[in-house]
Order: sequence, then structure tokens, then C-alpha cells
Amino acid sequence: MRLLLNQTLIEVANPSADVTLLQWLRECQYLTAIKEGCAVGDCGACTVMIGRLVDDGIVYQSVNACIALLGSLNACHVVTLDCLQAEPLHPVQQAMVDCHASQCGFCSPGFVMSLLAWWLNTPAKVLTSVADFTSHRHSVELALSGNLCRCTGYQNIVKAVQYASNKLQETSAE
Repeated sequence: MRLLLNQTLIEVANPSADVTLLQWLRECQYLTAIKEGCAVGDCGACTVMIGRLVDDGIVYQSVNACIALLGSLNACHVVTLDCLQAEPLHPVQQAMVDCHASQCGFCSPGFVMSLLAWWLNTPAKVLTSVADFTSHRHSVELALSGNLCRCTGYQNIVKAVQYASNKLQETSAE
């Protein structure tokens, strides 16, 4: 089987049927930005994005790597937090920092990946329009519904998305 891991094409010979994506990423690929929290798909700390070809494009969705089987990902694009550059931060990452949307940080990689999947699948007009964003707040909350945080309320995380959208609007207006 073959998959694209971040920016690298990888061939996996005969993956074991019970190996999860999380196990493979951490133990074989040594990618540690992805966290193991519950190992049963409840907390979202292990969230990655999976891209699949749909019609004439790639659609990304957030997936809990602890319950995704590696063997089911042939011809997919697996994106982990490790793929994002440290400088400059992606607008979603920068907004998480600017809005104090993280406390201990353990769940942050999962939140960032869920929000990034939402960001990539959201029309630009929604991202650059405060009025449209406000009407799409429910879709942001839905995108985050698979992520748990025990340290902070979720309001600053949702505010971070709006903040990033506002920044994008300012940039596109210039």
C-alpha cells in the first residue's frame, strides 16, 4: 500500500491488520507531535487529517488516529501537525497562541488539526467575512466536537478561529 505522509510518499509492505495509524506514526515514523490520550477515539488528542480524492479534488477530514487502521489508508494523504512549519505559524496556530486558547498544550495538536481540516474545507468567502463566520459558528463547534480539553473552556478556541478569519479578512482587503 502507498500513502502520502505529510510531504513524503511512503510504501508500506503488508501492514498488519490491527496496527493503528497512531501506532505506526509514533513507533515507525517517529512523529511525536501526535499524542495518545485515550486510545479509544474519545479525546481527539491524536487527531490527524486524512485527505482523499473526491471527484476532481482532495477533501480533508479530521480523524482520530488511535482508531484508524493503517491498512485502510491506501492512496490517502495523511497530514500530521509535524507537517506545519514552525515559522511562520499557520493562521489557525497563530490564533490559538494570540487568543490564549491552550493551557497545558496536550490536546492542542488535536484541536489544531481539527480546525485546520475545517479551515481547508470552508469556502474562502466564509473565512473572510465576519458575518458569514458568525453564521457558521455551529460548523466550527461541530468540527471541534471530537476534541476534549480538561484545562480550558472552549470559548477561546472558537474565538481563535474567528480571530484567524478576521486576520485573513484584513490581509485580503490589503
